[in-house]
Amino acid sequence: MVIIAYEGKSDGEFFDSLLDTCGLDKDSVYYYDFEGKDNLFNISHQYYDEIEKNFLSKVNKILLVVDADNEKDPNPNRGFIASENKLKETIKGLSFFVPIDYYIMCDENNEGNLESFLLSILDDTQKECIQKFRDCYKYELTDKWAYNSFYKQKKEPFDFEHPNFNTLKQKLQTLFKEES
Repeated sequence: MVIIAYEGKSDGEFFDSLLDTCGLDKDSVYYYDFEGKDNLFNISHQYYDEIEKNFLSKVNKILLVVDADNEKDPNPNRGFIASENKLKETIKGLSFFVPIDYYIMCDENNEGNLESFLLSILDDTQKECIQKFRDCYKYELTDKWAYNSFYKQKKEPFDFEHPNFNTLKQKLQTLFKEES
C-alpha cells in the first residue's frame, strides 16, 4: 500500500485517471486530500496523526503533492523553491519510517498549479487560442479558470504520454515499485 497526499479534490481525480493510464493499482492507494497546501505543510495536522495511527504500518511509501503557486503570492510557502523547501522540512519533521517523496505541480516555468501543469501540455494552437481569449478579456484569467472553462468537461482530454508527464510518471512507478 502507498499514500498519495495532496492539496485538493481535483488532485485526487487527476491521480485516479493517471494511475489508470499508467496501469498502476488504484486499490493499493490511500488518497489523502489535505484541503489546502498549508494543511499539508502542517505536521501537526490531524491527517498526519491519522496516517501514523492507522496506516503507517500498512504502507511502504508516501508521495506528497502540492502546487508551486506563484512566488509573488505574499504567503511565504508559495513559489516552486519555497514549496520545495517547505516539503523537505515537512518530510523531515514527520519522522515517518517509510520513504516519502514529493512532486510539485507547475507549468514549464515552475509556476502555477495542477491546472497550469495540465495546460502546459497543450499543443501550441490550443495555447495560442487560450492566450488570445485572455488578451481580449479585461480581467486576469487564471490557469485554473482556463482549465475549468475549456477542458474539465472532457473526460481525459490530455495526452498522458506527453513528455511533461515523464517525471511524475517515474515518481509513481517508483512509488508502486514494490506494490505490484
